[in-house]
Amino acid sequence: MTAVVQVNVIVADLERSRVFYERLGLAFRARNRHGDGPAEAWVSTNVGITVVLHSTEFASWWDESAPRPSPGGPQVDLDLDSAEALDAVVEALDTTVVKTPTDMPWGQRLAIVLDPDGYRIGLKAPL
Repeated sequence: MTAVVQVNVIVADLERSRVFYERLGLAFRARNRHGDGPAEAWVSTNVGITVVLHSTEFASWWDESAPRPSPGGPQVDLDLDSAEALDAVVEALDTTVVKTPTDMPWGQRLAIVLDPDGYRIGLKAPL
């Protein structure tokens, strides 16, 4: 089964965007690639589908593909049942793969593909 689980919003000014979305009613927790330190992303905690605000530097860390993620470039993430299912879907798609399936330090396998119009689709699965 595939489900939309996360929408990533790449932003130019992380704090300005956090304040904007908080005014819309979202609550956030900080995320940092090292586990602590200043926020590099803000992950929503009170909505059905997770919304994550990413600084361009943080997005470029988890997605090193070219062209780099940029402000105004949304990405929809889909959850798949297993790493094997993710690999099979990526193999079967007739599309551009911008990030090959990779085991990530937060315990998921991640791949990024482009849909027919060029929108980035993140594919995630538990390790």
